[in-house]
Amino acid sequence: MPTVEEILEQQYREGKKIIRLSKSSQELLEELKKDCPHVPEKDIISLFKSVAAGTKMVDPAIIASAHNMEYNATHPLPEQKPWIEIFFTDSAKKIISPQQLMKNKKLYANLIDMISSLEKKYDDKDIPDIAIFKRRLTTFLKEFGGKK
Repeated sequence: MPTVEEILEQQYREGKKIIRLSKSSQELLEELKKDCPHVPEKDIISLFKSVAAGTKMVDPAIIASAHNMEYNATHPLPEQKPWIEIFFTDSAKKIISPQQLMKNKKLYANLIDMISSLEKKYDDKDIPDIAIFKRRLTTFLKEFGGKK
């Protein structure tokens, strides 16, 4: 069974072959290299084999894929934050950071219990405002949490 690297290399070789045999593909490659300067040329060439192969929509699919790769290259994902970050007020962050809280297994388990009991209280009612969770978390941390 071929590895991912072998499959990608095969796509690249076949993409080069397609480009070499077609004047319109050569022109499209040059256009995409200008339009998508942050995408490695090898990745663009590989698209000629892998995208929409065997359909009438080959060129639009190649263009769309290359532009998508350019967008991803120029718009990196935001830094991942812990899920509990939205519940932290500035004063809660002064007590302990979300990352530190999550590393403290006992404190984290107690926090989950507190959140669960708060959610249970509102099960039959409207969804509680996030401000309620923020206040409860801050109070919880003042009583049980981290550094003072």
